[in-house]
Amino acid sequence: MKLKHIISGLAVILATVACTNDTFDVKEPQVTTDITSYALETPEAGSFDMVFHSNLPWEIKVTPANASSNVSDIKVNPSSGAGSERAITVTVSYKANKDLKREAIISITTKALGASVRLSQPGENDPTEVKGSLATPYMPYDLVADMMGGNIPSTDIYVRGIVSKVKEISTSYGNATFWLTDDGVQPDDDNKAFQVYRAKDYGLVNISREDLLKEGDVVTVFGGVTVYGGNTPETKQNAAQILAVNGVGTAYGDGSEELPYNVGAAMARILETGETSTEEVFVMGVIAQIKEVSPSYGNATYYITDDGYMPADPASVVQVFRGKWFGGESFTSEDQIQVGDAVVIKGTLVNYKGNTPEVNQGNVIVELNGKTDPNN
Repeated sequence: MKLKHIISGLAVILATVACTNDTFDVKEPQVTTDITSYALETPEAGSFDMVFHSNLPWEIKVTPANASSNVSDIKVNPSSGAGSERAITVTVSYKANKDLKREAIISITTKALGASVRLSQPGENDPTEVKGSLATPYMPYDLVADMMGGNIPSTDIYVRGIVSKVKEISTSYGNATFWLTDDGVQPDDDNKAFQVYRAKDYGLVNISREDLLKEGDVVTVFGGVTVYGGNTPETKQNAAQILAVNGVGTAYGDGSEELPYNVGAAMARILETGETSTEEVFVMGVIAQIKEVSPSYGNATYYITDDGYMPADPASVVQVFRGKWFGGESFTSEDQIQVGDAVVIKGTLVNYKGNTPEVNQGNVIVELNGKTDPNN
């Protein structure tokens, strides 16, 4: 396991909480870490020891540092304990990161104080980074920094973040204005967040739902951007569309080859028909997580969303179950599909056992990243 210590020093966060019996009458409560940032160099599984000091009873939690990180397989042992005057060592273990680069916050909390350590790890499917692409959408603060520094993208871009403030969702005008940040916290100065200004819904159609999104939702927007008045980085008015909220876009498409269902429409159809398979339809989406590609059985099981973001609940998006390659041929290699690939699938829809929305077994890929022939 290769590891770089990026930042050394103390990480202490004070909270204005009065001492209780839980502090054991400690006159000077202390929670500190020797290292505030760990950067793993490979996607491989491993573990490392994390050392900190706490003279109060403590608990540790691992949370994502941004909207695109999946941290469910990062574990800390032990995850709680008694206070001590001596250094405390815990083991942080993690499985191989088969998806995209992830950033996690390891938080040490007590009744009075807290400290945190940031962990980053590259992913096996990290694409060559192109800022603002579907595979690597802009993060809000990065986009704001670029735009205010004079680097304003001249083409339509993708930006993904957490809704930190909603100004208006207007069904009368068919658009919405809100702000995105990396962590969902709105800064005191609105211009330091990225403003999605009068954006349309999926497909650049008018917004028809006032409950389309709310603070805390993960949203991906696609469109042109500008700096209004020299100090407000935002999307161009009525020229950007909301691709997805928590991975799912507003229903779009009719299931035909010419206009496939998006994931939002496929989900709606699945919930309508239930456990009975539908007629054969076409569904488009972005691979957000790969469960298995099995050359032995010749099939693949993976999840698709409307923007490539994988939410915590797999049942909130569509699973492509034991699908085949182009023309119904078998998968012969695990790298034939990747997280971030845009696909169109032909198959039937079903809500398996009433709790697993999926494109049923026997489905086939008919388009991959815009190509209908894998050999060209």
